[in-house]
Amino acid sequence: MSEKIHVLDSTAFFAGIPFQGEGRYYTTYHVLDEVGSRGVGAQLIHSRVQVTEPSKESTQKVKMIASKTGDLKSLSEADSSILAVCLDLGSNDGDVTLVTDDFAVRNVAEALGIDLSQTNVRGGEWKRITWVTYCKGCGKEYADPKAVTCDVCGTKLSRRPKAS
Repeated sequence: MSEKIHVLDSTAFFAGIPFQGEGRYYTTYHVLDEVGSRGVGAQLIHSRVQVTEPSKESTQKVKMIASKTGDLKSLSEADSSILAVCLDLGSNDGDVTLVTDDFAVRNVAEALGIDLSQTNVRGGEWKRITWVTYCKGCGKEYADPKAVTCDVCGTKLSRRPKAS
């Protein structure tokens, strides 16, 4: 059986995940940029965590799926990069788990079939959400998650969970 692979979002570093437990740990430079400015020890990170970057193909797939779930606007470059690294490592090594508490990241990960683990820093129960873009002014819904302004009344668009 191969060693467990954990791909870490910034919340995993703040929870101390890479400094405990067994397995191989991965993250991206985008995530390190996020945590580096918040005092997480770079030397300790590099002794336990392999820093890698995703393929363009996996990054494009993440963005396509995030667009379908309505989460594309909510994903940072760091978020997209860790999701894509999960796809890359999963295609090579198989047993990959993404460690994150970010709801948008978790939503896209589930749509991509990526195994998830949380840090329990935030607590609470998580469930998959499909978002709809809509106008608070007139109520019109938009299929395009990139739409910004209502073409009927000019109000800035918002998003809400789609009714199941």
